[in-house]
Amino acid sequence: MTETREEAACRLPELKERHLPGDCREAVYALLKGTYGYEQFRDLEVYDDLFKGKDTLHISQGQLIESVIAEAEKARNGGEDVDNILLTAPTGAGKSLLFQLPAIYLGNEYGLLTIVVSPLKALIVDQVEGLQELGYMRVAYASSDLSPEQKNEVYRQVREGEVDLFYLSPELLLSYDIKHFAGERRIGLIVVDEAHTVTTWGKEFRVDYWFLGRYLQGLKKSLGYAFPLFALTATAVWNPKGDNDMVFETIRSLQMEPCVLYAGTVKRRNIGFDIRQMEIEEGETYDKAKQRVVAERVEDFLDGHKTILYYPFAGGIDMRLKTWVKSTDWHLVASYYGKKDKEQKAAIVQEFKEGEKRMIVATKAFGMGVDISDIDRVYHVAPSSTFVDYIQEIGRAARDIDIHGVSATDYHERDFYYMKRLHMAGNIAQEQLSLILKKLMEVYRMKGGKQEMLVSLSDFEFVVKLPRMKNKLEYEAELGQLIKTALLWLEDDLSHRYGKKLLEVSPQNLLTEGYIQDKTGDVFIREFKDYLTKVSGTEDVYTARLEKLWEERFAELGYREFKQKLNGGTLWEGSRAVSVGKHEVLLKEDAAVIRQRMDALFNSLKTLLVDKLRKTKGRFDEEELRAVFAEHGMDVPSAKRFIGSLLESRTEEGRSVSYISSVKKKDSNELSFTVTKGFDLLLSRYQKLFSQRIVGGEGARLLFYTTPFSDLNMLLNLLSMLDCLSFSVEGGGTPCVLVRFDDPDSLEQIASSDEYHNLILENNEKIFQEQIDLFSFFFGTNGMDDVKRWSFIEDYFTGMGVEELKTKYATPS
Repeated sequence: MTETREEAACRLPELKERHLPGDCREAVYALLKGTYGYEQFRDLEVYDDLFKGKDTLHISQGQLIESVIAEAEKARNGGEDVDNILLTAPTGAGKSLLFQLPAIYLGNEYGLLTIVVSPLKALIVDQVEGLQELGYMRVAYASSDLSPEQKNEVYRQVREGEVDLFYLSPELLLSYDIKHFAGERRIGLIVVDEAHTVTTWGKEFRVDYWFLGRYLQGLKKSLGYAFPLFALTATAVWNPKGDNDMVFETIRSLQMEPCVLYAGTVKRRNIGFDIRQMEIEEGETYDKAKQRVVAERVEDFLDGHKTILYYPFAGGIDMRLKTWVKSTDWHLVASYYGKKDKEQKAAIVQEFKEGEKRMIVATKAFGMGVDISDIDRVYHVAPSSTFVDYIQEIGRAARDIDIHGVSATDYHERDFYYMKRLHMAGNIAQEQLSLILKKLMEVYRMKGGKQEMLVSLSDFEFVVKLPRMKNKLEYEAELGQLIKTALLWLEDDLSHRYGKKLLEVSPQNLLTEGYIQDKTGDVFIREFKDYLTKVSGTEDVYTARLEKLWEERFAELGYREFKQKLNGGTLWEGSRAVSVGKHEVLLKEDAAVIRQRMDALFNSLKTLLVDKLRKTKGRFDEEELRAVFAEHGMDVPSAKRFIGSLLESRTEEGRSVSYISSVKKKDSNELSFTVTKGFDLLLSRYQKLFSQRIVGGEGARLLFYTTPFSDLNMLLNLLSMLDCLSFSVEGGGTPCVLVRFDDPDSLEQIASSDEYHNLILENNEKIFQEQIDLFSFFFGTNGMDDVKRWSFIEDYFTGMGVEELKTKYATPS
């Protein structure tokens, strides 16, 4: 009897028995010495069988390398039963060697190509440059930072056999056919580094890792041969009976079954803990107390130690640094966070390595892939993410086994403010998931009910209400992350409930065909006519083969720079050609009726807002807003989105203007709003725009080409929230997802019921609360020495639940 999808999702993936070779072949030892200068392999400590207990065994790096090579050889010789391998091993265990050496050997011996998928560009560059410094030159990487010219040269080297070890981001791998990179080269091994990223949701989650499993399965079918998949990570919880299992979820997500598992021990015997309870002294605020204790710690750390000091928010680092560090010591300290450019980051890492800097004050962006062996202090101002991330971060201390590292913090229960704020910033609400599903079905109907269609992420922009950013590409990246995550949660949740796929989502990450408009003449059109096709019925809009245009005419520009110039109308001197979106609109009522509804709502809003400006300095509550919108048949989520979108930040006369702000009330999920003068002029502008553009009877279809942040785009979103029209967007340079509607009738029923509740999101919220519980107990319990703390960590990583841990490690009264 065949297994249903639901049964497959519920059962644990199959693990294969380990059959380790006694040692590795002589040729590999020769490569170890010739490439890396090492005489011997290190040992790894792994659990023998966690289903039976925590007994461990020691295996040599060489044995594992031999296993990887043997599986690649089996695949090359046409063997069907090729094993995939998952390894979890702590920071400093030499994981990169475990896939680099097989890649070098397979390239030398058979001309096979190894592809490494890694989530962080800094990590990729660090490993590639590290190998090149050792004299191994048959290694390269490609990322969106490289220009087409640079990438094409790398692809040529890969295709022509000059490169055997090739690093890629998941986004780039998923954007093209494999032959684009590899030509006719045979793939010997695919490596997924930092594989825990597959199971990490929220702001830090790299959504494209989620697609890797199905992509790699499809790749094996299209190539017609197998290859082993080798996944590695420093941190993964083994908890097959719990909600936060990372090991089996990684195997399931990457479709690695059957899999050989090597679960490394998590204990780091050369790292201790210095966890103190922070007291707020009389007359002190929490912030002042934190500033005092951190400054005291910094003074100690700068006296003969090398330290990473983790702070949760990038925005406050430089300001805080100057309150924590004496001005005479500033030269010993540097800050490190995501928005610093790569030259700055590289210089900081180098100075830290060489000891010119003794402390790096950083967000969690610092550390993954930074191989500095003599760090001996890691300090957390407050936890910012999961307990798993915390353990990975403290593991960056004492990579040299002869060094004793210390993980320190000064704990107060208010420390979770940071963690909660970061969680809220990257969080998706239940109501947003329902709205995204409704919008998806609206787009499905608008586009004629095709089974497969490209859906622009712009379609969902006003559903999720991200704050607008000055940098459109950053905004677009965050929008893409959030929408693709939401769509995947919908796909996964519905498939678990129904035992079959109702919809399937695939990414389209790079440039697709788009639309360009130039109102300044035909300079751009004449220059690039080979890439443009006039859109019939328009004067100045053209479909553009954007990828060809970029690669053939702007090969010197990186992807981001090309898109920024195209979005800003500065791609070609003498023209203002810009990327626009095709907005297809369906009126649900006569334009005259829609206008009446909009005017009536605007008048009610004016009455409320003018009254509030006169009586309460513009302040009003969600409850008062609810009453106004209820008169016009709009639900509360739509009402909040509507007013937020209507009066949000906009650029007027070169400056940013916001007519409204909102804050969450204390001890409540409700919002409190403040409006400023000038909002009535904005309402009038939309009414005027309506008169110019919205015409026709019920069922009329309108077509507009406009930039994503335009007033017209805003107006269409507002009218869509009033349920007066439907619209979908195509082009505009915004990334798309390919959606397959396997059961549109069921999806339509769920979308229209208003009762949909996503269980994945519910489980993630439960896990988040558990993380706070875990940290509270771990930091707030004084009676644990280093041995107990590491036992606590090991118990958590090997399947013990939070309540069980609290019972076992509670300090006797």
